[in-house]
Amino acid sequence: MDVLLIEDEQPKPFFVEELIIRIHTLVQRKVGSIEKTMHQSGISLDRFTRVATYQERTVTLTQREFMLLECLMLSPGQIFSRQQILKRSWGIEFDTGTNIVDVCIQRIRKKLSDADPKNLQPFPIESIRGVGYRLNVIK
Repeated sequence: MDVLLIEDEQPKPFFVEELIIRIHTLVQRKVGSIEKTMHQSGISLDRFTRVATYQERTVTLTQREFMLLECLMLSPGQIFSRQQILKRSWGIEFDTGTNIVDVCIQRIRKKLSDADPKNLQPFPIESIRGVGYRLNVIK
């Protein structure tokens, strides 16, 4: 039996095995609650098949495109720097000095946006000059 110390309180005994079971149960609950499809700013994203839909156009995204779009969709309106996107989508914690994030954003835009010049509605992913990107909140 181990003892858990909490500031200004008496030690509380616990079994490591019980702690592991409780953590496992909480993780299973959290994993089970993931929604299959996300909807934000007119974009639908199927989290299991990596299929995105925008204005009746449906495409399958690569793993990196999916992770980048999911990152933006989870926090609409929040501006993400290229370094933050690299860390969340690629697992890279430093600036590689490349334009990999910009290229990936361009591929997502090209795949999902309508090439019709009559369509004046801007794509919801906005470039913030010198800072990064954000997903605009469109109702």
